[in-house]
Parts: sequence; C-alpha cells; structure tokens
Amino acid sequence: MINVRHFFRNIIVPGAFRIPKTVSVNGSIDASVSGRIDGHVRGDVKTSGKLVVSETASIRGHIYATDLVVHGKVYGDVYISNKAHISNKALVKGDVNAMVLEIEEGAVVEGAIRKNVPPVPKNEPHHIAGDTEEVKTAAPAALAAPPEEEEQNTSWF
Repeated sequence: MINVRHFFRNIIVPGAFRIPKTVSVNGSIDASVSGRIDGHVRGDVKTSGKLVVSETASIRGHIYATDLVVHGKVYGDVYISNKAHISNKALVKGDVNAMVLEIEEGAVVEGAIRKNVPPVPKNEPHHIAGDTEEVKTAAPAALAAPPEEEEQNTSWF
C-alpha cells in the first residue's frame, strides 16, 4: 500500500531539477528551483526551494535549502530555513540546522541539531566526514566567540 504522506512529501514541482542515480556531480550546485537528487554529488548544494535526497543518493558537501527531505546519505552540514524531514533510512554526518525538524525513528544523525541557526560562510577549505583526502585548516574564529552569542542559539535539547 502506498503511503500518501510519503508520496506528497517527495513530490517535486514541474520545472525542478533532477540528478538521476547514474550521474555523479563533482562541484557545487546552485539552483533557484526545487530539485531531487538520486545520484551522487561531491560539493555544496544550494537551492531556494525544496530538495529531496533519495535512498540512492549521497551528498558530500553542505546543503542550503528552504525545505529538505532526506532518505539517503549526507556528509556535511545542513542549513534549512523552513522544514527538514529525515527518514528512517537516512544518514546525516554533520550538523542539522532547521526551523522545523522531523526525524523518523531509525534515522542516523551524527552531529548537532539546532533550531534556526544561520549558516556561517566558510571561506577556508573544509573537511567533510568520510573524505579520504586530508585537508588542514587553521582553527576557526568561531571558537573565540563571546558567551552571549552562544546563548542566542536555540536547540531542541
């Protein structure tokens, strides 16, 4: 039997982009429309719409979107301005920042979960969990942040 809620959650509007499971992208994606990724992306994914990461997909980079549905694997931080849904088959190795968050039982999230935290621009090279190559970076300036800034961040925990 088809779960209607699952069906509507994964609908992408006409005109949206789609990356098939037989396609691998090395580089960032920046789109002004919603999209669905069934393949593999090694780079940041930015969209001003909804992004669906299917069961066969993997993303090694940060995600910036309005809404997000994850069924596959994400190795990087996630910044969602509205609602994020992480299914029971999903793996997220990185921080999840969203205004509204749904996590199904069985989902794996290895990182912090925060509510409504704006993304920090990252000009320095970064290391995504699971990468085989090693990138050395200087200590981030965020470690020296004053305590008042830390108290402004909200969390579900």
